[in-house]
Amino acid sequence: MKKSLPKIGPDAGELSLLPYEVIKWELLKTALELDVFRHLEEPVSANDLAAKLSAHPQNTELMLNALATLGCLNKSNGLFEMTPLARAYFNPSSELYIGPILLFSENWNKPMLNGGMKDLICNGPKPVENIGGEEIWEQGARASINHARCGRAQEIAACVAALPEFGAFKRMLDMGGGPGMVAVAVAAAHPSMTGVIIEQPAVCRVARELIAEYGMESRISTVSGDYMEDPLDENYDFVMANYTLNFYRHRLDELMSKVYKAINPGGVFLVTSDGLSKEKTAPSLSVITWLSTALQGMDMSFERGFVADAMIRAGFESTQSTMVWDLPLASHGPMDVIVARKA
Repeated sequence: MKKSLPKIGPDAGELSLLPYEVIKWELLKTALELDVFRHLEEPVSANDLAAKLSAHPQNTELMLNALATLGCLNKSNGLFEMTPLARAYFNPSSELYIGPILLFSENWNKPMLNGGMKDLICNGPKPVENIGGEEIWEQGARASINHARCGRAQEIAACVAALPEFGAFKRMLDMGGGPGMVAVAVAAAHPSMTGVIIEQPAVCRVARELIAEYGMESRISTVSGDYMEDPLDENYDFVMANYTLNFYRHRLDELMSKVYKAINPGGVFLVTSDGLSKEKTAPSLSVITWLSTALQGMDMSFERGFVADAMIRAGFESTQSTMVWDLPLASHGPMDVIVARKA
C-alpha cells in the first residue's frame, strides 16, 4: 500500500520564524551601537552613511533595508530616513529615546545565549552574583527614565488621579521609585500633594536631577535607603510601589505590614506589577520576559492575586485589581494595578 501524505497541521507560521527573531534584535542593537539613527534625520544614501560610520557600503545598505522592513526607516529613491516611530524612540535627541534601556535590558538575557539556557535547564542555576553595585543601579536608573516617560508614568498617574481619594491626598511615598519619573507625573496631576521617594543612594542622585528638571524640588524629596530593611516614615495618605515589590516577593507579608503602619487611616496603597495566570503560563509576554531571571535562580514573577492576598493579611480593608493592556512599551506584558485601602 502506498504511503499517503499527512493532513495539513495547525498553522505553525510564527513558530517557524522564531530562529529569525534573534536577527531582528541583533539588527536593531547593531544600529543603536553604531549610532545609525543620529545620522538619519534627513534623507541619506547608504554610501554616505557608510562613509560617516567607516563601514562597508554594501552591508550598510543591507542593514538599512532590513531596518526599513522593521518600520524604522523609509527608503525612497535610494535615500533612507527615520520613520515617526524611530524619531520618537531611536533618535538620541528625543525625550522618548529608549536605546539605553533596550541595551541595558539585554544583559539579563546574555546568559541564555549560545547554549546557556540548555545548561541552566540541565544543571540548574549557578550562584547568584551581586547585582546591587552602585554603578549598575545608577546606569539602570538613567536608562529607565525615557522608558517611563514613554507612557508608563502617564498611565500610572492617570490611575492614581482616578482614585476617589486623590484630591484629599497630602503626602505620598514612592517606594523604590527609580529615577522619579512616576512620582513627578503623579505630583503634577495634583495641585499640592508632596512626595518622598525612597531608593538606593545612586538612584536618588538620578532622581534629584529629574525632579529639578521638572521644577518639583519643593514638592518631591528623596531618601536614600532600602524600603525593606530601613524603617519607613509614617503619616502618608498615599503609598505606591511600581514594578519593585518583585525583589522582595518572599518577604511580602513583612513588607505589607510596614506599609500598613506607614499609611494614615483612610489611606491608599497602590501597586503596579506583572501578574501571571493560568498556572503561570499567561500572559505570554510576561512569562517570556521573566524566564531569563527565573532560570538563573531569581524568579521574581507574581501570580495574579498574590499581592492582593498579602495586602488583606496585613490588615487592609479591601483591594481592587485592574489589568491594563494598552501600555506604549509593554516590556513585561500587561500591568496589574492593585489598590488597597486602610479602614
